[in-house]
Amino acid sequence: MKDRIFIDRFPIRRIVHPPETSPVFRRAAGELRVYLEKSLGVSLPVTEGEPAEGVFYISGIDIEPGLLEIVGAFEKDKYDSSFAAVRGHTVFLAGENPLSSLYAVYDFLQACLDIRFFAARHEYVPEKEELRLPEGFLRKTGSDFAVRSWVNRTNDPEVIRFAVQNRINTILGCGPWNPSLGTDKGSIENAEMVRSWGLKMRGPGHCWRYFLPDESLFSVHPEYFPFSGGRRQVNGRTACFSNPAVRNIFRNNLRKYLRENPYWDIFAFWAEDIHDLNYCGCPECSAMTNSDWYMILVNEAAEFLEEEKPDAVFELIAYHSTRTPPVRVRKLHRNGRNMLVNLCIGQKRDIFSPLRKREHGSDEVFRRYEEWRRYLADVNFEGQIMMMDYYNLCEWPNQGPRGRALLWPMDVIREDLLFYRADGIRGCGAFTGVDCLCWPSPFNIWSWLQLWSRPDTRIETLKDDFYPKYFGRFSGPVREYVEKLENGMHERTSTENIERLKAFDPLLESLRETDVDPVLAERLRLLKLHHRYCVLLKEIFLAYLENDLPKWESLETPFNRFFEENREVLQPHFAPYPPLWGTLWYRYFRSRGPEMIRSEMLH
Repeated sequence: MKDRIFIDRFPIRRIVHPPETSPVFRRAAGELRVYLEKSLGVSLPVTEGEPAEGVFYISGIDIEPGLLEIVGAFEKDKYDSSFAAVRGHTVFLAGENPLSSLYAVYDFLQACLDIRFFAARHEYVPEKEELRLPEGFLRKTGSDFAVRSWVNRTNDPEVIRFAVQNRINTILGCGPWNPSLGTDKGSIENAEMVRSWGLKMRGPGHCWRYFLPDESLFSVHPEYFPFSGGRRQVNGRTACFSNPAVRNIFRNNLRKYLRENPYWDIFAFWAEDIHDLNYCGCPECSAMTNSDWYMILVNEAAEFLEEEKPDAVFELIAYHSTRTPPVRVRKLHRNGRNMLVNLCIGQKRDIFSPLRKREHGSDEVFRRYEEWRRYLADVNFEGQIMMMDYYNLCEWPNQGPRGRALLWPMDVIREDLLFYRADGIRGCGAFTGVDCLCWPSPFNIWSWLQLWSRPDTRIETLKDDFYPKYFGRFSGPVREYVEKLENGMHERTSTENIERLKAFDPLLESLRETDVDPVLAERLRLLKLHHRYCVLLKEIFLAYLENDLPKWESLETPFNRFFEENREVLQPHFAPYPPLWGTLWYRYFRSRGPEMIRSEMLH
């Protein structure tokens, strides 16, 4: 076998990891072997052993603290730190925990072989003649946020791989996560697959239906169930939490659940996904806010979690009916020392302006943010805080619907992340509703993940990196088209605006799909199909604003059929399919009425 990897002139011929250690180190060694073969055409053997000349040595400072002496201390205020270092004709790839040893491998491949992991099954792996590393080479990497959480909606190992390649460290759901289908419980087998990548398990999320009194008790104990509409009734979501017997049942069911589902590293204790419905409207429950009752349950559940899983983190959420902090409950279990507060309060914000500017709907969201920050300071909170944003949903009151076209405002996302970091927020999450998103391209999802680790990165720098690698010789025209499309989708919707969008057709037609490789041809077809969707979005939105019912009805059917009619082309690029919320947004407009919508639009 011809040598292709060198430290100066000294050849590297093996990959070594410590014996009898975490399986994540073995996976890291295997991943390094795979990509070295793809890029350099060299297949290095993987063995167990100790550091030696002429090897890649993969390990972690958690089992070999002496490794840190090679490179010195990691950078302050970074998380999951890792390094690649060349010392004594050995290439050391290591991190502060098993997962970051995987990051060490992927970061090394990106830095030294120019490999990119743009989406599941959409990699850029250039072929290289050789790799030469100088003695003394050192590259340290780390992430600016401690929690970087991805939603597992398919349990696809390739998607999990993509997440780790882009420094995700926490998976929401033991796969596939869809509470409405009752699949949020997961299984030990799913957990083992996710854990084999070194990831933390977070969940179950909206889970109260497992802890409530069973509806079979209603005939005997109607007082257990919520009072609403002048009577007691079962809703499968809440209960009469002022009743001590109900909370005792709740605790016992919680304990049973934790023993049957023991794999959560972060136990996400979210109420059911409801808006401002009272937990219970009886006089006793009505004497306190929903957030107060929620925090009472949080404290009781956190104590139980500590008994059952002492190392697990307890997550509570500010969301819908808990978007304002408690009034009367002024203490958290152990001051929240082992808690994660998830601020998911931005459903009404203007996503095309940074949150800190407090423009339009963002003013209310920012007030909620400040209220929670003050509350947590007042109760001496000692845990961590994360933000869970919905940039694909919360575009109102823009003229849009640019966010619905999955053309997210990356500059705003960057500004928000810089603000969160400066304000002491240590976690990031999102609920994009997709695991594999390459439509119109994976630029937004990929760059979003880069910013979770390095929010200082300029968006233009990411574009300079992405477009040539993903679109090859069409890089310039595609980038020009997408930027024009984003501007056009963001303009106020009008007949003239739609005509300007349609005028992009000649530019798109210049992107010929002939005489190119099949992968690039498919990427160009996706752009053109996405353009049709954008125009349709605008047309149906305009018909609604103008209260043109005949036109609305003529467009509603093709709009609702779009994802089914294009399933064959699009399905490989969305998971699950069709995309969540893809055709639901206009129902919100319909419920509010054209006059109200027009009055709230930006001018």
